[in-house]
Amino acid sequence: MSLRHDRLELLDRYLRIATISRQVTPEMVEAVRGLWRGLGLELTPLAPLDGQGTPALYGELPGPEGAPTLLLYGHYDVQPTGDVAQWRWQGVKCEPFVPAYFLDGRPVEPRALDDRALEAVVVVARGGADNKGQHLSNVLGAMDAVRAGTARWKVKIILDGEEEHGSPNLESIARAHARRLSANILIGSDGPKQKDAPTLVMGVRGLLTVDIVADNGQPASVHSGNYGNIVPNPVLPLARLIADIEDRARAWAADHDTFRREASEVFAKWEDKAVWTPYLRPTVNINHFMTDGASSTLRRTIIPRSAHARLDIRLTPDTPLAAMRDLVQRTVAEHQSRTPGVTFTVQAAGQSASYTSPARPEFGWLLRLLEEHGDEEPVALPILGGTLPLHVFTDVLGIPCLWIPAANSGNQQHDINEHYVLRHFYRQTALYAAIVSSRPM
Repeated sequence: MSLRHDRLELLDRYLRIATISRQVTPEMVEAVRGLWRGLGLELTPLAPLDGQGTPALYGELPGPEGAPTLLLYGHYDVQPTGDVAQWRWQGVKCEPFVPAYFLDGRPVEPRALDDRALEAVVVVARGGADNKGQHLSNVLGAMDAVRAGTARWKVKIILDGEEEHGSPNLESIARAHARRLSANILIGSDGPKQKDAPTLVMGVRGLLTVDIVADNGQPASVHSGNYGNIVPNPVLPLARLIADIEDRARAWAADHDTFRREASEVFAKWEDKAVWTPYLRPTVNINHFMTDGASSTLRRTIIPRSAHARLDIRLTPDTPLAAMRDLVQRTVAEHQSRTPGVTFTVQAAGQSASYTSPARPEFGWLLRLLEEHGDEEPVALPILGGTLPLHVFTDVLGIPCLWIPAANSGNQQHDINEHYVLRHFYRQTALYAAIVSSRPM
Protein backbone atom coordinates (compact mmCIF):
# COMPACT_ATOMS: atom_id res chain seq x y z
CA MET A 1 0.00 0.00 0.00
CA SER A 2 1.34 3.43 -0.96
CA LEU A 3 0.92 6.87 0.58
CA ARG A 4 -1.80 7.56 -1.99
CA HIS A 5 -3.72 4.50 -0.84
CA ASP A 6 -3.38 5.61 2.79
CA ARG A 7 -4.74 9.05 1.97
CA LEU A 8 -7.63 7.64 0.01
CA GLU A 9 -8.47 5.51 3.02
CA LEU A 10 -8.54 8.70 5.11
CA LEU A 11 -10.91 10.30 2.63
CA ASP A 12 -13.09 7.18 2.70
CA ARG A 13 -13.34 7.33 6.49
CA TYR A 14 -14.12 11.04 6.41
CA LEU A 15 -16.92 10.64 3.87
CA ARG A 16 -18.62 7.99 5.98
CA ILE A 17 -19.30 10.54 8.75
CA ALA A 18 -22.76 11.76 7.73
CA THR A 19 -22.38 15.41 8.73
CA ILE A 20 -25.50 16.71 6.98
CA SER A 21 -25.86 20.42 7.64
CA ARG A 22 -28.25 21.21 10.52
CA GLN A 23 -28.13 17.51 11.49
CA VAL A 24 -24.58 17.32 12.83
CA THR A 25 -24.53 15.63 16.24
CA PRO A 26 -21.89 15.96 18.99
CA GLU A 27 -20.91 12.36 18.22
CA MET A 28 -20.23 13.32 14.59
CA VAL A 29 -18.14 16.30 15.68
CA GLU A 30 -16.07 13.98 17.88
CA ALA A 31 -15.69 11.53 14.99
CA VAL A 32 -14.35 14.34 12.79
CA ARG A 33 -11.97 15.46 15.53
CA GLY A 34 -10.86 11.86 16.05
CA LEU A 35 -9.97 11.45 12.39
CA TRP A 36 -7.79 14.56 12.47
CA ARG A 37 -6.33 13.65 15.85
CA GLY A 38 -5.13 10.41 14.30
CA LEU A 39 -3.11 12.53 11.87
CA GLY A 40 -1.56 14.50 14.70
CA LEU A 41 -3.80 17.56 14.36
CA GLU A 42 -5.87 18.54 17.38
CA LEU A 43 -8.96 20.53 16.42
CA THR A 44 -10.62 22.68 19.07
CA PRO A 45 -14.39 23.33 18.82
CA LEU A 46 -15.30 27.00 18.59
CA ALA A 47 -18.94 26.94 19.60
CA PRO A 48 -21.55 29.59 18.72
CA LEU A 49 -21.95 32.08 21.57
CA ASP A 50 -25.56 31.09 22.26
CA GLY A 51 -24.60 27.42 22.47
CA GLN A 52 -26.86 26.58 19.52
CA GLY A 53 -25.70 25.33 16.14
CA THR A 54 -22.66 23.38 15.07
CA PRO A 55 -19.17 24.41 16.17
CA ALA A 56 -16.36 25.43 13.88
CA LEU A 57 -13.15 23.45 14.42
CA TYR A 58 -9.78 25.16 14.80
CA GLY A 59 -6.21 23.88 14.72
CA GLU A 60 -2.62 24.99 14.11
CA LEU A 61 0.52 23.68 12.45
CA PRO A 62 3.86 25.10 13.60
CA GLY A 63 6.04 27.29 11.39
CA PRO A 64 9.45 28.90 11.57
CA GLU A 65 10.12 31.57 14.18
CA GLY A 66 8.71 34.90 13.00
CA ALA A 67 6.94 33.34 9.99
CA PRO A 68 3.74 34.95 8.64
CA THR A 69 0.45 33.15 9.20
CA LEU A 70 -1.61 31.36 6.57
CA LEU A 71 -5.23 30.51 7.45
CA LEU A 72 -6.83 27.58 5.62
CA TYR A 73 -10.64 27.46 5.41
CA GLY A 74 -12.90 24.50 4.69
CA HIS A 75 -16.23 23.14 5.90
CA TYR A 76 -17.05 19.70 7.23
CA ASP A 77 -20.85 19.89 6.97
CA VAL A 78 -22.40 18.58 3.76
CA GLN A 79 -25.61 18.93 1.78
CA PRO A 80 -28.63 16.66 2.36
CA THR A 81 -28.61 13.57 0.16
CA GLY A 82 -31.68 14.20 -1.97
CA ASP A 83 -33.54 11.11 -3.17
CA VAL A 84 -31.29 8.24 -2.08
CA ALA A 85 -32.97 5.92 -4.61
CA GLN A 86 -31.53 8.05 -7.43
CA TRP A 87 -27.92 7.62 -6.35
CA ARG A 88 -26.69 5.43 -9.22
CA TRP A 89 -23.40 5.62 -11.09
CA GLN A 90 -23.02 3.83 -14.42
CA GLY A 91 -26.15 1.87 -13.50
CA VAL A 92 -24.73 0.78 -10.13
CA LYS A 93 -26.66 1.64 -6.98
CA CYS A 94 -24.67 3.84 -4.60
CA GLU A 95 -25.21 5.09 -1.05
CA PRO A 96 -24.36 8.73 -0.26
CA PHE A 97 -22.26 7.92 2.80
CA VAL A 98 -20.71 4.68 1.60
CA PRO A 99 -18.08 5.76 -0.95
CA ALA A 100 -18.16 3.83 -4.22
CA TYR A 101 -15.21 3.78 -6.62
CA PHE A 102 -15.27 3.57 -10.43
CA LEU A 103 -12.62 3.37 -13.13
CA ASP A 104 -13.60 3.60 -16.79
CA GLY A 105 -17.23 3.29 -15.72
CA ARG A 106 -16.77 0.04 -13.76
CA PRO A 107 -16.74 -0.49 -9.98
CA VAL A 108 -13.24 -1.06 -8.64
CA GLU A 109 -11.42 -1.81 -5.42
CA PRO A 110 -8.90 1.06 -5.08
CA ARG A 111 -6.45 -1.00 -3.02
CA ALA A 112 -5.94 -3.25 -6.06
CA LEU A 113 -4.82 -0.33 -8.25
CA ASP A 114 -1.41 1.27 -8.63
CA ASP A 115 -0.77 4.95 -7.95
CA ARG A 116 -1.10 5.95 -11.59
CA ALA A 117 -4.47 4.26 -11.99
CA LEU A 118 -5.80 5.89 -8.82
CA GLU A 119 -5.68 9.31 -10.50
CA ALA A 120 -8.49 8.36 -12.88
CA VAL A 121 -10.72 6.83 -10.20
CA VAL A 122 -14.04 8.53 -9.47
CA VAL A 123 -15.34 8.40 -5.89
CA VAL A 124 -19.13 8.77 -5.61
CA ALA A 125 -20.18 10.03 -2.19
CA ARG A 126 -21.73 13.04 -0.50
CA GLY A 127 -19.02 15.49 0.59
CA GLY A 128 -16.28 14.16 -1.68
CA ALA A 129 -16.11 17.31 -3.78
CA ASP A 130 -17.95 19.58 -1.35
CA ASN A 131 -15.94 19.97 0.80
CA LYS A 132 -14.23 17.18 2.70
CA GLY A 133 -12.06 16.00 -0.19
CA GLN A 134 -10.93 19.53 -0.93
CA HIS A 135 -9.92 20.65 2.56
CA LEU A 136 -8.50 17.23 3.48
CA SER A 137 -6.06 17.46 0.58
CA ASN A 138 -5.18 21.07 1.49
CA VAL A 139 -4.35 20.30 5.10
CA LEU A 140 -2.47 17.13 4.17
CA GLY A 141 -0.32 19.22 1.83
CA ALA A 142 0.39 21.72 4.59
CA MET A 143 1.32 18.88 6.95
CA ASP A 144 3.68 17.45 4.31
CA ALA A 145 5.54 20.78 4.18
CA VAL A 146 5.82 20.93 7.98
CA ARG A 147 7.13 17.36 8.19
CA ALA A 148 9.63 18.00 5.39
CA GLY A 149 10.95 21.09 7.18
CA THR A 150 10.15 23.30 4.19
CA ALA A 151 7.26 25.28 5.71
CA ARG A 152 7.65 29.05 5.51
CA TRP A 153 4.32 29.85 7.15
CA LYS A 154 2.64 29.21 10.44
CA VAL A 155 -0.58 27.48 9.37
CA LYS A 156 -3.96 27.86 11.05
CA ILE A 157 -7.01 25.82 10.06
CA ILE A 158 -10.69 26.70 10.45
CA LEU A 159 -13.33 24.15 9.46
CA ASP A 160 -16.84 25.59 9.34
CA GLY A 161 -19.66 23.33 10.51
CA GLU A 162 -22.54 25.35 9.05
CA GLU A 163 -21.48 26.53 5.58
CA GLU A 164 -24.19 24.58 3.79
CA HIS A 165 -26.90 26.62 5.49
CA GLY A 166 -25.24 30.03 5.30
CA SER A 167 -22.69 29.95 8.17
CA PRO A 168 -25.09 31.85 10.47
CA ASN A 169 -22.72 31.73 13.46
CA LEU A 170 -19.35 32.14 11.79
CA GLU A 171 -19.20 35.92 12.16
CA SER A 172 -19.90 35.79 15.90
CA ILE A 173 -17.35 32.98 16.27
CA ALA A 174 -14.79 35.03 14.35
CA ARG A 175 -15.39 38.12 16.49
CA ALA A 176 -15.10 36.10 19.69
CA HIS A 177 -11.85 34.45 18.53
CA ALA A 178 -10.40 37.26 16.42
CA ARG A 179 -6.90 37.00 17.92
CA ARG A 180 -6.77 33.24 17.49
CA LEU A 181 -7.90 33.51 13.87
CA SER A 182 -5.62 36.42 12.94
CA ALA A 183 -3.58 35.74 9.80
CA ASN A 184 -1.75 37.45 6.96
CA ILE A 185 -3.77 35.66 4.30
CA LEU A 186 -6.56 33.10 3.93
CA ILE A 187 -6.60 30.50 1.18
CA GLY A 188 -9.54 28.14 0.81
CA SER A 189 -10.95 25.70 -1.67
CA ASP A 190 -14.54 24.97 -2.59
CA GLY A 191 -16.53 24.63 -5.76
CA PRO A 192 -15.45 23.28 -9.15
CA LYS A 193 -12.54 24.29 -11.33
CA GLN A 194 -13.30 26.07 -14.59
CA LYS A 195 -13.35 23.31 -17.24
CA ASP A 196 -11.01 21.31 -14.98
CA ALA A 197 -8.24 23.90 -15.42
CA PRO A 198 -6.27 25.22 -12.41
CA THR A 199 -8.41 28.08 -11.12
CA LEU A 200 -7.79 31.10 -8.88
CA VAL A 201 -10.69 33.22 -7.61
CA MET A 202 -10.51 36.58 -5.85
CA GLY A 203 -14.01 36.84 -4.43
CA VAL A 204 -17.57 35.62 -4.10
CA ARG A 205 -20.95 37.22 -4.51
CA GLY A 206 -22.98 37.96 -1.40
CA LEU A 207 -26.55 36.91 -0.75
CA LEU A 208 -29.58 38.80 0.51
CA THR A 209 -32.54 36.54 1.25
CA VAL A 210 -35.89 38.37 1.19
CA ASP A 211 -39.27 37.02 2.33
CA ILE A 212 -42.30 39.15 1.43
CA VAL A 213 -45.93 38.47 2.32
CA ALA A 214 -48.79 40.42 0.76
CA ASP A 215 -52.07 40.10 2.71
CA ASN A 216 -55.55 41.52 2.09
CA GLY A 217 -56.68 41.15 5.72
CA GLN A 218 -59.35 38.54 5.07
CA PRO A 219 -59.64 35.58 7.47
CA ALA A 220 -59.69 33.20 4.49
CA SER A 221 -59.65 33.16 0.70
CA VAL A 222 -62.96 34.28 -0.84
CA HIS A 223 -65.12 33.58 -3.91
CA SER A 224 -63.67 35.43 -6.91
CA GLY A 225 -67.14 36.18 -8.33
CA ASN A 226 -68.87 37.34 -5.18
CA TYR A 227 -65.89 39.41 -4.01
CA GLY A 228 -64.35 40.51 -7.31
CA ASN A 229 -63.79 44.31 -7.34
CA ILE A 230 -64.55 44.29 -3.59
CA VAL A 231 -61.67 42.41 -1.95
CA PRO A 232 -58.23 43.20 -3.40
CA ASN A 233 -56.16 40.33 -4.73
CA PRO A 234 -52.62 40.49 -3.25
CA VAL A 235 -50.92 38.49 -6.01
CA LEU A 236 -50.45 41.12 -8.70
CA PRO A 237 -49.32 43.83 -6.23
CA LEU A 238 -46.67 41.42 -4.93
CA ALA A 239 -45.53 40.61 -8.47
CA ARG A 240 -45.26 44.33 -9.27
CA LEU A 241 -43.27 44.89 -6.10
CA ILE A 242 -40.79 42.16 -7.01
CA ALA A 243 -40.38 43.53 -10.53
CA ASP A 244 -39.67 46.98 -9.08
CA ILE A 245 -37.05 45.57 -6.70
CA GLU A 246 -35.29 43.97 -9.66
CA ASP A 247 -35.42 47.21 -11.69
CA ARG A 248 -34.02 49.25 -8.80
CA ALA A 249 -31.24 46.76 -8.09
CA ARG A 250 -30.19 46.93 -11.73
CA ALA A 251 -30.30 50.73 -11.68
CA TRP A 252 -28.14 50.82 -8.55
CA ALA A 253 -25.60 48.53 -10.20
CA ALA A 254 -25.54 50.73 -13.32
CA ASP A 255 -24.66 53.77 -11.19
CA HIS A 256 -22.01 51.99 -9.07
CA ASP A 257 -19.40 50.18 -11.13
CA THR A 258 -15.96 50.53 -9.50
CA PHE A 259 -15.52 46.81 -9.00
CA ARG A 260 -17.05 45.93 -12.37
CA ARG A 261 -14.66 48.22 -14.24
CA GLU A 262 -11.58 46.83 -12.45
CA ALA A 263 -12.65 43.24 -12.98
CA SER A 264 -13.41 43.81 -16.66
CA GLU A 265 -9.94 45.26 -17.21
CA VAL A 266 -7.72 43.03 -15.07
CA PHE A 267 -9.35 39.70 -15.90
CA ALA A 268 -10.05 40.33 -19.59
CA LYS A 269 -7.48 37.75 -20.74
CA TRP A 270 -9.52 34.96 -19.15
CA GLU A 271 -12.93 36.13 -20.40
CA ASP A 272 -13.15 33.42 -23.07
CA LYS A 273 -11.82 30.67 -20.78
CA ALA A 274 -14.17 30.91 -17.82
CA VAL A 275 -17.66 32.05 -16.81
CA TRP A 276 -17.53 35.17 -14.68
CA THR A 277 -18.87 38.21 -16.55
CA PRO A 278 -22.54 37.45 -15.62
CA TYR A 279 -21.52 37.61 -11.96
CA LEU A 280 -20.34 41.22 -12.10
CA ARG A 281 -23.93 42.40 -11.65
CA PRO A 282 -26.52 41.49 -9.02
CA THR A 283 -29.14 38.84 -9.69
CA VAL A 284 -32.69 39.05 -8.31
CA ASN A 285 -34.03 35.50 -8.29
CA ILE A 286 -37.46 34.26 -7.16
CA ASN A 287 -37.10 30.98 -5.25
CA HIS A 288 -40.84 30.53 -4.96
CA PHE A 289 -44.12 32.41 -5.27
CA MET A 290 -47.09 30.89 -3.45
CA THR A 291 -50.66 31.90 -2.75
CA ASP A 292 -52.91 30.83 0.07
CA GLY A 293 -54.98 27.87 -1.09
CA ALA A 294 -52.78 27.14 -4.11
CA SER A 295 -53.10 23.72 -5.73
CA SER A 296 -51.51 22.25 -8.83
CA THR A 297 -54.46 19.91 -9.37
CA LEU A 298 -57.60 21.61 -8.05
CA ARG A 299 -59.43 24.38 -9.89
CA ARG A 300 -60.33 26.97 -7.28
CA THR A 301 -61.90 30.26 -8.38
CA ILE A 302 -60.77 32.26 -5.35
CA ILE A 303 -59.18 35.51 -4.39
CA PRO A 304 -56.30 34.35 -2.18
CA ARG A 305 -56.05 36.13 1.15
CA SER A 306 -52.25 36.19 0.93
CA ALA A 307 -49.30 35.62 -1.33
CA HIS A 308 -45.74 34.85 -0.28
CA ALA A 309 -42.51 35.17 -2.24
CA ARG A 310 -38.92 34.35 -1.33
CA LEU A 311 -36.13 36.03 -3.24
CA ASP A 312 -32.41 35.56 -3.25
CA ILE A 313 -30.49 38.58 -4.41
CA ARG A 314 -26.88 37.80 -5.31
CA LEU A 315 -24.74 40.80 -4.41
CA THR A 316 -21.50 42.15 -5.85
CA PRO A 317 -18.92 44.49 -4.29
CA ASP A 318 -20.72 47.27 -6.19
CA THR A 319 -24.03 46.39 -4.50
CA PRO A 320 -23.33 46.28 -0.73
CA LEU A 321 -25.58 44.32 1.61
CA ALA A 322 -26.72 47.34 3.63
CA ALA A 323 -27.56 49.35 0.52
CA MET A 324 -29.54 46.51 -1.04
CA ARG A 325 -31.41 45.79 2.18
CA ASP A 326 -32.34 49.49 2.38
CA LEU A 327 -33.38 49.45 -1.29
CA VAL A 328 -35.76 46.55 -0.59
CA GLN A 329 -37.25 48.22 2.50
CA ARG A 330 -37.80 51.54 0.68
CA THR A 331 -39.40 49.83 -2.29
CA VAL A 332 -41.76 47.89 -0.04
CA ALA A 333 -42.70 51.08 1.83
CA GLU A 334 -43.46 52.95 -1.39
CA HIS A 335 -45.63 50.13 -2.75
CA GLN A 336 -47.43 49.94 0.59
CA SER A 337 -48.43 53.57 0.32
CA ARG A 338 -49.99 53.10 -3.12
CA THR A 339 -51.63 49.68 -2.69
CA PRO A 340 -54.84 50.17 -0.67
CA GLY A 341 -56.25 47.10 1.06
CA VAL A 342 -53.02 45.07 0.84
CA THR A 343 -50.38 44.95 3.56
CA PHE A 344 -46.78 43.99 2.85
CA THR A 345 -44.48 42.50 5.46
CA VAL A 346 -40.83 41.84 4.69
CA GLN A 347 -37.90 40.07 6.30
CA ALA A 348 -34.41 40.38 4.86
CA ALA A 349 -31.04 38.99 5.96
CA GLY A 350 -27.84 38.01 4.28
CA GLN A 351 -24.11 38.23 3.89
CA SER A 352 -21.91 40.61 1.94
CA ALA A 353 -19.90 39.97 -1.18
CA SER A 354 -16.15 39.58 -0.68
CA TYR A 355 -13.33 40.66 -2.96
CA THR A 356 -9.56 40.79 -2.67
CA SER A 357 -7.78 42.97 -5.21
CA PRO A 358 -5.45 41.26 -7.69
CA ALA A 359 -3.03 44.11 -7.03
CA ARG A 360 -1.90 42.16 -3.98
CA PRO A 361 1.33 40.14 -4.44
CA GLU A 362 -0.41 36.87 -3.54
CA PHE A 363 -2.28 36.99 -6.85
CA GLY A 364 0.78 36.53 -9.05
CA TRP A 365 2.41 34.14 -6.56
CA LEU A 366 -0.51 31.71 -6.57
CA LEU A 367 -0.98 31.97 -10.34
CA ARG A 368 2.66 30.96 -10.76
CA LEU A 369 2.30 27.99 -8.41
CA LEU A 370 -0.89 26.87 -10.17
CA GLU A 371 0.94 26.91 -13.46
CA GLU A 372 3.92 25.01 -12.05
CA HIS A 373 1.77 22.33 -10.43
CA GLY A 374 -0.96 22.01 -13.07
CA ASP A 375 -1.01 20.52 -16.54
CA GLU A 376 -2.32 23.61 -18.31
CA GLU A 377 -2.43 27.39 -18.04
CA PRO A 378 -4.39 28.51 -14.97
CA VAL A 379 -7.54 30.60 -15.13
CA ALA A 380 -8.19 33.60 -12.87
CA LEU A 381 -11.66 34.91 -12.01
CA PRO A 382 -12.64 38.06 -10.11
CA ILE A 383 -15.65 36.48 -8.44
CA LEU A 384 -17.79 33.36 -8.18
CA GLY A 385 -21.51 33.42 -8.86
CA GLY A 386 -22.25 31.64 -5.60
CA THR A 387 -21.82 32.73 -1.99
CA LEU A 388 -19.31 31.69 0.65
CA PRO A 389 -18.73 33.34 4.06
CA LEU A 390 -15.51 35.06 2.98
CA HIS A 391 -16.79 38.45 4.12
CA VAL A 392 -16.27 37.23 7.69
CA PHE A 393 -12.55 37.17 6.99
CA THR A 394 -12.12 40.10 4.58
CA ASP A 395 -14.54 42.54 6.24
CA VAL A 396 -14.63 41.47 9.90
CA LEU A 397 -11.09 40.20 10.44
CA GLY A 398 -9.36 42.19 7.69
CA ILE A 399 -7.68 39.16 6.09
CA PRO A 400 -7.23 39.02 2.29
CA CYS A 401 -8.80 35.88 0.85
CA LEU A 402 -7.87 33.93 -2.26
CA TRP A 403 -9.74 30.87 -3.45
CA ILE A 404 -8.45 27.80 -5.29
CA PRO A 405 -11.30 25.43 -6.27
CA ALA A 406 -10.07 21.83 -6.19
CA ALA A 407 -12.93 19.73 -7.53
CA ASN A 408 -13.58 18.56 -11.07
CA SER A 409 -16.10 20.46 -13.16
CA GLY A 410 -19.61 19.01 -13.21
CA ASN A 411 -19.13 17.17 -9.91
CA GLN A 412 -22.85 17.45 -9.02
CA GLN A 413 -22.22 18.92 -5.59
CA HIS A 414 -25.56 19.64 -3.87
CA ASP A 415 -27.17 17.03 -6.15
CA ILE A 416 -27.48 13.28 -6.29
CA ASN A 417 -24.35 11.42 -7.41
CA GLU A 418 -21.83 13.94 -6.11
CA HIS A 419 -18.46 12.68 -7.30
CA TYR A 420 -14.78 13.56 -7.09
CA VAL A 421 -12.07 12.58 -9.58
CA LEU A 422 -9.06 11.60 -7.48
CA ARG A 423 -6.57 13.27 -9.82
CA HIS A 424 -7.71 16.58 -8.35
CA PHE A 425 -7.42 15.28 -4.78
CA TYR A 426 -3.80 14.22 -5.18
CA ARG A 427 -2.70 17.27 -7.15
CA GLN A 428 -4.23 19.61 -4.60
CA THR A 429 -2.12 18.01 -1.85
CA ALA A 430 1.06 18.68 -3.82
CA LEU A 431 -0.09 22.24 -4.59
CA TYR A 432 -0.68 23.10 -0.93
CA ALA A 433 2.66 21.63 0.07
CA ALA A 434 4.21 24.05 -2.43
CA ILE A 435 2.10 26.97 -1.15
CA VAL A 436 3.19 26.42 2.46
CA SER A 437 6.81 26.01 1.31
CA SER A 438 6.98 29.37 -0.48
CA ARG A 439 5.95 33.00 -0.15
CA PRO A 440 4.98 35.87 -2.45
CA MET A 441 7.90 37.75 -3.96
